[in-house]
Amino acid sequence: LSRCLPGAQAGGAGAGYRVGVASRDINPSPDGKFNGENVFLGGYGFGANPVTGSRPADGILADGIHVRALAVTDANNRSFTIADIETQGWFTATKDGPLGIVDMRKAVAERTGGALKASEVVVQSDHSHSGPDTIGVWGGVPIAYRKFIFDRTVEAIVEAFQTAQPGTLYYGTAPGRDLLSNQFDYDERNKGVDSDVRVLQAREPSGKPFATMLNFSAHTTVLGSSNKKVSGDWVQAANSLLTDRFGGEAVTVVATLGRTQPADRGCDAAPLPPKGPAQDLCSIRAYAERVVARAEDAAVAAKPLAGDPVVAARSYLIQDVASNGLILGLNAAGDPAGAPLNRALTPPWLTGNVLGTVTASARIGDVLLSTFPGEAYPQMAQAIAERTPARGHMTAGLAQDQLGYLIAPYESYPEPIRRSFFNQRGDEVSPIDNDNFFFNVSQTIGERVICSSLRGAGEVFGRGTSLREANSRCAPFANDALQPEGADVR
Repeated sequence: LSRCLPGAQAGGAGAGYRVGVASRDINPSPDGKFNGENVFLGGYGFGANPVTGSRPADGILADGIHVRALAVTDANNRSFTIADIETQGWFTATKDGPLGIVDMRKAVAERTGGALKASEVVVQSDHSHSGPDTIGVWGGVPIAYRKFIFDRTVEAIVEAFQTAQPGTLYYGTAPGRDLLSNQFDYDERNKGVDSDVRVLQAREPSGKPFATMLNFSAHTTVLGSSNKKVSGDWVQAANSLLTDRFGGEAVTVVATLGRTQPADRGCDAAPLPPKGPAQDLCSIRAYAERVVARAEDAAVAAKPLAGDPVVAARSYLIQDVASNGLILGLNAAGDPAGAPLNRALTPPWLTGNVLGTVTASARIGDVLLSTFPGEAYPQMAQAIAERTPARGHMTAGLAQDQLGYLIAPYESYPEPIRRSFFNQRGDEVSPIDNDNFFFNVSQTIGERVICSSLRGAGEVFGRGTSLREANSRCAPFANDALQPEGADVR
């Protein structure tokens, strides 16, 4: 680290926390298979069949993929943990066995003897488009491989929680708009992006960091569909660079990924490495270096968390009428198309056409973290931040579930709908020219998630339901407010 970070005074602001980090390798075999079976990569195209093609992995890019977990506990033994799995996505519950995120969370609670509650556990995927297709949209992976990742995720979370050490927490941000591109930047209703580079960092009294969480809103699409090596994309490279930059261990948490992409996907080396793994590794590292440089700015500017050392975490079951018949149909019978979606078809996760999912909210001092069960549009994070009494705001996308794009407010829909049928200029028919509306389970899910997140923010900050009630758009979602906190893990 080229610039000094301030030391922490014992008992001063930001003190009174215990913080732990742990990680596990979750790579398949060096040839890209698992026990001799194909591991398909997810994110580009659709299905795995002779018409649409497929992307079975044929190796591992550099050190490959990991699951990384961060745990924070206060003096009253109230905790919050978050894990990032470097895969395409993961459903809250699965139809081929207890291998969903809700099962991971319950397993963590069991392994810790209830010291860490399931409602205090968040699990997200980094959504790498070179990551294993653990949801089944692009061919899927062997169930034994999903069980392997499941077990290692639980192990990492438990270890982070059980090995936590005292530390002073700092939170800081730095601008990152130049690091992002916006698919709809020409549309007045979708111009904004969630561009801050956010850092939550635990430091020793000397000022030396031992745990760093980076939060940023860039799709993990630096690598294109030509890559067939298993990779966590820029997140894979960022975690190693954060460790090199700060010391200790690092976890990168992807934020609002809806319509938000990396601004530059190129390798900046001279001479340029040959096409293939060497150039791909250069590309993800080049982008990650720019993000991590901005994370250093955020860390240098960071201030200790204010107020008493408080950790509070809640999770919520929400249920929405799904209107995307194609997605529902593939979930029930997608195998012939090479899209064996493995999401549970049973209540409360699916009851007829009513889909259940999960949101979570966590308070760490004066910082709020809100989770979104998919690729949220930036306006969703903005809506929560504008209504919440927190100094800092972080979001975790594709957390607790993977429902595709979460679009809100309602006013932002016209352009994603139009681009499902026409090119940007509008002078050519172009089916699924943009996939945001195609991978959107309903037109109300985004607003519903905002309302549940406002409920969570109010409860963890001691405001009850006032934040949710102040938003008139939450009135149609009264059914969610009737569900008790933690109904998702009961």
